[in-house]
Amino acid sequence: MLKFIRPKLLFTIFISLLIFLYISNVKLQKVSAQFISSPEVNALDDSLNKPSVSSFIKSGFNYSQQLYGEPRIAVKKVNLRLHTSPLASLDNANQGEFTIYLSRKPSEYAFHGQLSHEIFHLLNAQLLDCYVEGMATVFAEKILTRNNLDWSGWETYFQKGSEPFYSLTYSMMKEVSETAGSANMSRLLDFAVNNKANKKWMYIDIDGWLSSMSDYVKIEVEKVINKYIYQVKPVVGSKNNMYTCLAPGKN
Repeated sequence: MLKFIRPKLLFTIFISLLIFLYISNVKLQKVSAQFISSPEVNALDDSLNKPSVSSFIKSGFNYSQQLYGEPRIAVKKVNLRLHTSPLASLDNANQGEFTIYLSRKPSEYAFHGQLSHEIFHLLNAQLLDCYVEGMATVFAEKILTRNNLDWSGWETYFQKGSEPFYSLTYSMMKEVSETAGSANMSRLLDFAVNNKANKKWMYIDIDGWLSSMSDYVKIEVEKVINKYIYQVKPVVGSKNNMYTCLAPGKN
């Protein structure tokens, strides 16, 4: 009798464990699905109305959330149109509507780099900050290489000192990312604060972010920032006087 019960009991336990694991996995998948959202993409220019472009935006935006967390404002719709200069704008916070403007078409080399940079800005389109600009370009490199698209042209472009604002902020934040590590970088946007001069815009509380790290990492990251920041600050005004670029300890 005991010989019969033991295998039966073990079998019951085994089946119960399988059911538990299955239910847990389903719950985890639901949580993940809620976290990773795919916005509607609406191309306002014929040259941008391509399934491959829409798919790139959706997968890129999902990837940005995996790396840096949920957007400050839920992104439900992304308009896409051509313009003289690239940027991402918040059109309607209540409806979660944004517009990405690009100066290049899908047939041009710079298109995917521009688009990737602006996809990052969907996480918080109100941030006008030198650290965030650098991170948007670092993200562009990540997503291009992840999709087997060429980044070398951009690398050469920045090495030549073309557009110093972007080349310097990119170099700074690439080294900051390597020094701080992915966990610390995933929290960077959590330290966005309102610009006192104009509450429409925000910037990164760099001291607050540094203080969230271990003492050793904080010291090393601060060294990297200080190596670049006084080169970056003079070129910030050449891009937009609304950009904030605070050195550590200067808040």
